[in-house]
Amino acid sequence: MQSFIQRTFQQGGHLSKIVDGYSPRAPQIQISSKVAECLGEERHLLCEAGTGTGKSLGYLLPAAKWAVQNNKKVIICTHTIPLMNQILKIELLRVSQIMRMENLNLRYKLIKGKSHYLCKSKLGNLFRELEGSKTREAEMIRRIAEKENVLDRSDLGFQVEDQLWNRISASFCPVKNKSGECSLEKNKAALIGAHIIVTNHAYFFNDLVVRKKTGNGNLPHYDAVIFDEAHEIEDVCCKAFEKKVEVQQFESLFTEFFKHEQVLKLGLDSRLKLNDLHRDFQRQIEDLFERISRYMARNQGSKGGFYLIPSKIAAVDEICTALGNFIKTVKEMKIKSVSEILDRIFEGNDDLDFIGQVEKKSWAYWATSDERRNIALHAAPLFPKAVLAYGLFDKVPVILASATIATGDNFNFFAGRIGVKDYASIIVGSPFDYANKTMLICPDDAPDPGSNEFMPYVSAKLQEMLMYSGGRMLVLFTSMEKMKRVYQDMSFYCRENGYNLVAQQPGTSREEIIGQLKSNPKTMVLGCTSFWTGVDVPGNALTTVVIPNLPFPMPNEPLIQAQVKLIEDAGRSSFFDYMFPKMMTKLKQGFGRLNRSMACQGVVVILDNRLVKKKYGGMIRHGLPSCPFSRQIDNMINILPC
Repeated sequence: MQSFIQRTFQQGGHLSKIVDGYSPRAPQIQISSKVAECLGEERHLLCEAGTGTGKSLGYLLPAAKWAVQNNKKVIICTHTIPLMNQILKIELLRVSQIMRMENLNLRYKLIKGKSHYLCKSKLGNLFRELEGSKTREAEMIRRIAEKENVLDRSDLGFQVEDQLWNRISASFCPVKNKSGECSLEKNKAALIGAHIIVTNHAYFFNDLVVRKKTGNGNLPHYDAVIFDEAHEIEDVCCKAFEKKVEVQQFESLFTEFFKHEQVLKLGLDSRLKLNDLHRDFQRQIEDLFERISRYMARNQGSKGGFYLIPSKIAAVDEICTALGNFIKTVKEMKIKSVSEILDRIFEGNDDLDFIGQVEKKSWAYWATSDERRNIALHAAPLFPKAVLAYGLFDKVPVILASATIATGDNFNFFAGRIGVKDYASIIVGSPFDYANKTMLICPDDAPDPGSNEFMPYVSAKLQEMLMYSGGRMLVLFTSMEKMKRVYQDMSFYCRENGYNLVAQQPGTSREEIIGQLKSNPKTMVLGCTSFWTGVDVPGNALTTVVIPNLPFPMPNEPLIQAQVKLIEDAGRSSFFDYMFPKMMTKLKQGFGRLNRSMACQGVVVILDNRLVKKKYGGMIRHGLPSCPFSRQIDNMINILPC
């Protein structure tokens, strides 16, 4: 394998023949060698690689070689669409060419959730239903039908409204015996033959949930997993394994059950018996949820919120027994064609029992209430370790790569939370010239971030920065509320001075917003959540990144509150053992939005004065790429490109 890596990466090697202007990058070769070594030894690897190291090609080449030579299957997981597209449309095309130079044939396949794919059966039904109609909807269906060989929504070449797409997507396909034309069946066949399968974190972990329950998932058997953007897997994994129970979900299932044609054919006595069992369960669960609702209303008012459940819910045993009696009776009646509904009722009962027992210390349990006092019960792992230590890390070698998973010079925090124990590790720095092309500024006049003066200060400072940068700015917020306030404050100023102010909002894709930043130099983008990662604007289209608040986790979220309690109950510091390392991971991601290529040059401005006023401020600065630091905004002019 090492000789293959040398043949590929050396000057005049395989990559030189297919990439114009190629020159070897030492960090990329280090990554590739380490991945090859770990796959060969079937060992886990944690890899932190700074921006610009070429890590994706670094892990793809040895993974492809290992998979093809040994008839193995490797899953590649990304979090963001831009990286997934880069891997599919650029990197894997190059890898395939290199495999052919080695007289090997690489097969790879992308797989996404069912909702991304077209259901030919549902499309045909709707096409016949709208035949002869001249509505916009009918015209769109005809356009889709003309794309005979297109099954993926993103390959259509035009936009389809969500409401219409949901009617023809492969989610909840009504056909039991699927034909060879079914997009899902075609995907299954392609996955079985692929050496590399590319998917996203959410799909992988949702598949793992099913695999841990049943022994099988939608993905075929695989021999190794590579997570890129691995800093994101904690939130995605915990969300995938979350259990949630509402009264409404049972009501919907029972309505579907009692309307089923086979149930309607039952004799009167049988139907009455089932109705009595249903009412007994319904009465008990509604009584429990009403008591929880009253308790939360007394303690939290009418605005809704959440309540951490500290101990077992006594009434749950009796409720689950009542629903178990219903399930048992249905099975004894041997009613045909209701097994799918019954499985979903059973799963709901199983989730209710799991939540109500409050047994696992590595899980959080809580109730939520909305403004209408609708109650839901939840349980989720506090960290991926609770579900990944057994079921993933004990099964196959896993490579975890990111620019921001190390804490200082080690992976102790990240490895401990995800549950990987025996692992190799590698840290390679970025080739970017931070010392000469990047500046970090924390203004000396910044008020405390919790003060009433802070938000007006943010808007005023942004106006001042626009005078220096002329636009080309990304502002990263930690809350939608703060972002909306700044948007309102800045709207008039930007309109009067010819700036293009764009804010993240529902219904507008991140790619569309970033497209405006790339095409219009007088653009300022306000973003939250997803804008901290995956935003890739190389060159001088983005020269200023502003971070108003240090991105500490919000303590008003159930999982975070439960984790803080667990750490403090153990006599440890929740700040330094959880809040600070989580903040640093996100801050490094935000900082990394500025430098995306060797041509990038600019400034990162942090308006949160804790960067200099708190003792841990020095630790923060030490954890960021080494670059000049200033307390004066006007020093921007010394680093911004002309």
